[in-house]
Amino acid sequence: MSVSMRFVCVSEASQATAVEVLANASDERITPFQLREFAAMVRGRPVLSGTLRTWRKRIGVQADSEGFYTMDDLRLLGRYLEALAAGRTTTQFLNQEYGDHAEDRPASA
Repeated sequence: MSVSMRFVCVSEASQATAVEVLANASDERITPFQLREFAAMVRGRPVLSGTLRTWRKRIGVQADSEGFYTMDDLRLLGRYLEALAAGRTTTQFLNQEYGDHAEDRPASA
């Protein structure tokens, strides 16, 4: 099965471009480098490792025991970056994603 996701590049450039990410299967494993590159594509500029680490912690994206991420992690990060670009706070995003129980979500290490 092919998975297609589309996110709007949220850079400050005058013309936003769409970033499309394709995968062969919904259980595709994403490397930390790929996750960071994806964030850079959506943001329209490089993302520092520390910044990505902070975002991951805030929204609960955590690598598996082998150090890989899932397509669901990628989707969540993309939605988060779009929310930040739209001016929403992390709390607003988490409430949107998890409802009023955002504080009950599993914490990321």
